[in-house]
Amino acid sequence: MRTSFTVRRRPPASASCMSEPAPAITAILAHLAGPSGRVTGIEYDSELAARAKANLAPHPTVEIVEGDGALVSFDEADVIYVNAGCTRPAESWLDRLADGGRLILPMTSDQGFGANSPERMASVGAIFRIERRGHDYFATWISSVAIFPCAGSRDEVSERALAEAFAKGGWQQITRLYRDQEISEERCWLRGSGWCLAYS
Repeated sequence: MRTSFTVRRRPPASASCMSEPAPAITAILAHLAGPSGRVTGIEYDSELAARAKANLAPHPTVEIVEGDGALVSFDEADVIYVNAGCTRPAESWLDRLADGGRLILPMTSDQGFGANSPERMASVGAIFRIERRGHDYFATWISSVAIFPCAGSRDEVSERALAEAFAKGGWQQITRLYRDQEISEERCWLRGSGWCLAYS
């Protein structure tokens, strides 16, 4: 599963949601985007997508699309809300984030959904807010998280790297997401192919 929403604060507002298990969240985003805004919900599961389309039919500014939220095209957005645990950000989410826009990104290890105590949850999942300013991306830790995995935005290599990053700690001090490999190891909390979450 994957869920992400995007919302534009300034007219015309736009939102995208990958994996739409909670139509209420999409309806709230449609309210935030306003009558001139747009909300796109992207759901991986065909049955859930059909249900979301039916439930959200009264909202003319909402579109539900069945597909992989990391691959389905959507318009530039002021807010992208991912409602499932990833091990890496999708390039499309970073590319389509508007200047001044925010990406809400839960990142979880393979233990992230099964964490049953606050202490355990804190060491296996974290939600980051990524804000785009021109070509720069600023990152802030929001909270710990235990959530279902995000289909299409996980793989063995990034899973292993994320588990190692959680094991060493320090995710609360993250301040930047860089989209290159030129950042030194001591500054990187987590490095992926073409990106890293870093301390400064």
